[in-house]
Amino acid sequence: MDFEFFMPAHLIFGLGKIKDTGVYAKSFGKNALIVTGKSSAKKTGHLDTVAKSLEKEGVNWTLFDEVEPNPLTTTIDKGITLARDSKVDVIIGLGGGSAMDSAKAIAFGVKREGSIANYFGPQPAGDVLPIILIPTTAGTGSEANNYSVMTNPETSAKKSFSSPDTFAKVSIIDPELMLTVPKKVTASTGIDVFFHALESYLSKRSQPISKPLAFEAMKLVLDNLKGAYEHGDKIEYREPMAWASTIAGMAINLSGTCGIHGLGHPISAYYNIAHGETLAAVSLAFLRFSLPDASPKLAKVAELFGIDTNDISENEAAQKAIKALEEFIEDLGIPTKISALGVKEEDIDKLAQNAYENASSNLKSSPKFPSLEDVKKIYRDSL
Repeated sequence: MDFEFFMPAHLIFGLGKIKDTGVYAKSFGKNALIVTGKSSAKKTGHLDTVAKSLEKEGVNWTLFDEVEPNPLTTTIDKGITLARDSKVDVIIGLGGGSAMDSAKAIAFGVKREGSIANYFGPQPAGDVLPIILIPTTAGTGSEANNYSVMTNPETSAKKSFSSPDTFAKVSIIDPELMLTVPKKVTASTGIDVFFHALESYLSKRSQPISKPLAFEAMKLVLDNLKGAYEHGDKIEYREPMAWASTIAGMAINLSGTCGIHGLGHPISAYYNIAHGETLAAVSLAFLRFSLPDASPKLAKVAELFGIDTNDISENEAAQKAIKALEEFIEDLGIPTKISALGVKEEDIDKLAQNAYENASSNLKSSPKFPSLEDVKKIYRDSL
């Protein structure tokens, strides 16, 4: 049995913890760059809370608020330039996965030459500015891993990079920040949590530490996401979803994701569709393709859905799990077909080629490694 565990991020979890941002930031420097999206952190007051906390502790701050969903390498390059010009010494990512991933990339890119697009893939350890991450959605789990995902607009490649030094020094997970997340965003980010956990479990890289994390995350999502979706102002649903997101992020840091992410990324890159929606729309066909290789594991997932697996085969239990997942996705108002996202039959060849060229590691980690023609068929079956 061979595996590794490396998780250096200091996780701070609890209600109201965002108010301590300045306390942690001042231990890393006196000039912070706050990386966030264009409006939500301002509208909710989260940006103001962070700014006041920094000022209280004597930390100056500069704002970079240009991060878009599915962040572009060109946008991140602008943030890197601002960080250099402002001579910041700590980077704070405030927002969903896009803001946090961009914060990691900026912290990395400040110490490097050229565009961040030159650094896709695993990178060696090296000089990176200290990173503080504050998630405002229960979604990517970026606060608990060292991945940064972005899209190169010149090539339409949506890929990630990582370094041993792009873990957050401190991640502040405050479930209260998620009480204001709209229903649609709650659903799409929440289903992303489920797929992080499911894919890390199905992955050929799955290992003894990632498995229990994945199972606990899946259970928390199944028990709480519908409640968060229907009753977003209730902390009793938001809190376990926040924790599910974090531990699913830990799971993919150990085991990665597989073909669902590999097929979802090109749709986000070409159509700028919410990440979780792309995963949901390709997941069912991908899982059916993965039978029977994934049946033993999917049979265990069936039990999480409350399915009685006694006296039925693993294959039948696995098929019931896929059906239950389909119903779960539909209950969240998320499309289960890529045609609903705007994908057409004539787009499939370019999507498949993009997936094969830019997500090969995801595909190779899948329970059943799909050929290029298999990928095309999965897309067609998802229409």
